[in-house]
Amino acid sequence: MVDMPFGVSRLDSMLDGGVPTGSVVLLATEPGAGGRKFAHTSAAMNALATTDNAAFEEYYRGIDHEGVIVPATVQYLSVAATTDSVETMLTETVSEGIAASAAEGITHHDLSASYFASTAVPSAWYQRGDGSSLSLPSAAPDAAGDGTAPTGDTVDAAGDGTDTQADDAEPTDPFDYGDTAAPVADSDTDETAANDTPDTARDPSTNGDAGTADTHAGSLDASSGILSTLRRSLDAAVGGNLVVVDAITDLDDLPAETVSWAAVVRLLRGLTRLVAARGGLVLVVADAEAVTDPQLGSLSAATTGTLSFRWETGGSQRARMLAIEELPGALDRLDRDEIAAFESELHDRGYDLSNVRKIR
Repeated sequence: MVDMPFGVSRLDSMLDGGVPTGSVVLLATEPGAGGRKFAHTSAAMNALATTDNAAFEEYYRGIDHEGVIVPATVQYLSVAATTDSVETMLTETVSEGIAASAAEGITHHDLSASYFASTAVPSAWYQRGDGSSLSLPSAAPDAAGDGTAPTGDTVDAAGDGTDTQADDAEPTDPFDYGDTAAPVADSDTDETAANDTPDTARDPSTNGDAGTADTHAGSLDASSGILSTLRRSLDAAVGGNLVVVDAITDLDDLPAETVSWAAVVRLLRGLTRLVAARGGLVLVVADAEAVTDPQLGSLSAATTGTLSFRWETGGSQRARMLAIEELPGALDRLDRDEIAAFESELHDRGYDLSNVRKIR
């Protein structure tokens, strides 16, 4: 079995290096409880492993387990947050030195223009005159100021400067493959409305090679609809890489006639099959308080693993807690008496674990 590290040092150490490649892990987080910090740390540390291995060995303390590989690249897909705001959040999570060194190893897919084109928000509010995205806060900011590091390549998935209403009319689902285990189909007939643009951006010969991500996502426009845009970006990003989707729950803010929750869940189910076939690790951030418990449960059921981030209050203090709800291929490596909850801490290396809470 080949594993890929989360990039969170103490957790990876307890997991003997990481989680099996081909995993899609949901990060269900309360506001400020650390889910985004975890995702940002994962992106920065895994990028650092390829951009500055000496710094990676210093801050992460290296990988001491056999059968563990770092991702070829880090792909960061932001649904409603702009690239500028994600970069700012990265620098608030890890030290400036780590952020700067990791920058060229992270490719951004900025889907915010396509997201906002599905709303009544005027394009002038989120795009510059040249069609590129303005620096906007995330649609669901983390109360603790989760952040990330400056990054190299930037993808404006829908930066055409238009204020077109996207028509992702309910979703026949792009990832609904029935009971077959066939690879991802390259057909838009099941995912787009009649006026959606054809899927000309994807070059099947690349099989999701990260080097082509800019070309693929950059050629999309807002009229494609957010689900189509997200699917294309995932298709380009997945394949031996670490992929962060932040945040899947932003899609629940959109009108039901534009994006249905059932279509979002089906997309995640299809994504798990895509990642199982191509390899790599996908982290899907979900704001736990932005959706109902049944909706959050449907996301958890559609992925292969779930990490839950919450606040625990005792007296006058609060502590960030991480609970491993499900992690196939990794839970058997831990003492089940010690995995109920981990207290976490934030330092210049980002998010990490500090203490184990046993719950009887």
